[in-house]
Amino acid sequence: MSSAKVFLVILFSFYILIILVAHVKSKKFLISVFLTTLQGLCSLFAVNLLGQYISVHIPVNIFTLGVSSVGGISGVIMMLLCDVFMI
Repeated sequence: MSSAKVFLVILFSFYILIILVAHVKSKKFLISVFLTTLQGLCSLFAVNLLGQYISVHIPVNIFTLGVSSVGGISGVIMMLLCDVFMI
């Protein structure tokens, strides 16, 4: 495995851990998880819908759905940045 992939896996794992700790510390765990998931999936849909005009596309698979569900809008932004700078 290349060092860039290892770095991304460590970065995503650390990011998801921070998000989950923030959800646990909030008083309304289920509501915050639901809203974050909803925001992430809507932003992923919006990026793919509007991306056809600016030639940006995030493929929808289990990894991208997981990152956008757990990370919300910031997870989608991180995937966009990885897409722009890594490819």
